[in-house]
Amino acid sequence: MKRTTSYLLLLAALALFGLQSCDKDDHYINQSLLPTPAQNFLSAHFGSVEVTSVVKDFDDFSYTYEVRLADGTHIEFRKDGDWKSVSNRTTGVPAAIMPDKIVEYVTTNYPNNFVIEIERDRQIDIELNDGLDLDFTSSGDFIRIDK
Repeated sequence: MKRTTSYLLLLAALALFGLQSCDKDDHYINQSLLPTPAQNFLSAHFGSVEVTSVVKDFDDFSYTYEVRLADGTHIEFRKDGDWKSVSNRTTGVPAAIMPDKIVEYVTTNYPNNFVIEIERDRQIDIELNDGLDLDFTSSGDFIRIDK
């Protein structure tokens, strides 16, 4: 009985170690190692803002790049350098990176608010500074308020 318990404890410990080691593997990298589209995006929209960290994040058999800027902006890029999400809870997300339809919709319907986060996947999700989440199609057409 003692041997079986010890064996089970050893297996449990190995399983936990294995799960922990597969969870995430982050590596700080130099900004120059970002894919060209990511570097171009940073230059075009945040050229004067200092990059404080770049992390190559390995997760789920793929990787992304997480970039933090001195002004509090956080940008996540896909492995090809295309941006996935941009957030800045203080000054907001630059309107220039959003489809014109979304900028127009927010300006018209929420004139006292600004976008603090935008995420692109199959659709575009934004969060306003008052916490309201809005969903749009990939071309910028309003879908719904996300509750």
